[in-house]
Amino acid sequence: MSKLSLGSNKNTIIGRSSQPIGVFDSGLGGLSILKALKDKLPNERFVYYGDTAHLPYGDKSENTLKEYVSSIISFLNQQNCKLIVVACNSAATVIHRLENLPFVDDQIIEVISPIVASVAEQKKYQRIGVIGTRKTIGSGMFDQKLSQLNPMLKIIARATPLLAPMIEDGFVEEDVLLPIFKRYFKGFENCELLIPACTHYPIIYNQIERYFDNGLKVLHTPKIIAKKVSQVLANQQLINPEKNDKQDSFYLSDITDDFLREAKLFLGSDVSFSLVSL
Repeated sequence: MSKLSLGSNKNTIIGRSSQPIGVFDSGLGGLSILKALKDKLPNERFVYYGDTAHLPYGDKSENTLKEYVSSIISFLNQQNCKLIVVACNSAATVIHRLENLPFVDDQIIEVISPIVASVAEQKKYQRIGVIGTRKTIGSGMFDQKLSQLNPMLKIIARATPLLAPMIEDGFVEEDVLLPIFKRYFKGFENCELLIPACTHYPIIYNQIERYFDNGLKVLHTPKIIAKKVSQVLANQQLINPEKNDKQDSFYLSDITDDFLREAKLFLGSDVSFSLVSL
């Protein structure tokens, strides 16, 4: 594994407000985070990497995930990103255990901690459901972190491994999802809040809420991540004060027509992706 660095120290980042923000995921899901970031931070330029050749991340071993994540962070570092957003819950479960990674909160932001902090602040919710990939749910990170911040919470966590691949393939119609929902959401009837712990899931938020007849609040996680990134940049005086004239850059490890079609749903426009295998 190559040694990773995102600048030799904090001083190398200060003053780099015009440099891009890196965002990565195994595929489409990270685009939901990117869209929220672009809405929140309109002056910023972004570099997106989707590791579509290796999706889904949720069924990969920890060592394999470490290799993928390390390579992508190295690539985004080479693009001179001032900040990197790990827009994948499965990848977030290993980010703190990467070797030779000078991880600090103001350089690399993973998606789990901001979501947990946001939920813990909302005292009105006591019964919480969490859905995600096998890797995310199996790590126990959401359960552990939520219980540490609020021991009174009652948490139901369940792996929903079919949802991300279905979303990647465009199977998001309610009649297709209904039998899957019936199986996955058994026992969630008394939950007050649902944490969709996979960045693919925003595209089916409405379908989930209608399944529960709008009796269950679905947490809008992309907005939480965008708010956290904005706060970190503001604290480091790294928010770009002027609109960046350069175009965002999009990279994939494998390009398919299906991905390009679904990407347009997330971003609202056609995007040109470059093929980069790491």
